[in-house]
Amino acid sequence: MTRMTVTVPDLAPPIGPFAQGVWAGDLLYASGQVGQDPTSGMMVPGGIEAETSQAFENIRRVLAAAGLGFEHIIKTSVFLADINYFSAMNAIYGRMFEAPFPARTTVEVVKLALDARVEIDFVARRP
Repeated sequence: MTRMTVTVPDLAPPIGPFAQGVWAGDLLYASGQVGQDPTSGMMVPGGIEAETSQAFENIRRVLAAAGLGFEHIIKTSVFLADINYFSAMNAIYGRMFEAPFPARTTVEVVKLALDARVEIDFVARRP
């Protein structure tokens, strides 16, 4: 199977040796997005709500670079630095999708890169 990477020029470059997205057939596997401001490279201020909103803006940019939208996402994984952030994250998450909703896993982790409070990755399918 041929793999093609998706590069998003208007996002901060990855902080490691990984692609922002990889096509495998009709599936786009996207690396996790955090609340990193694409201009400064710093985490946005304002707590879990601001970080979740910025993570979704970064996801929107990855999707756009691949010619897709939120309706093409079939699975997400949400990583929280503190499970007590769940309600605040979930309120924003719920505004990003319409039924039928993607499958989702949400877990608490010990620590995220850049000291992020939330990281979200996804799998999308091209029509």
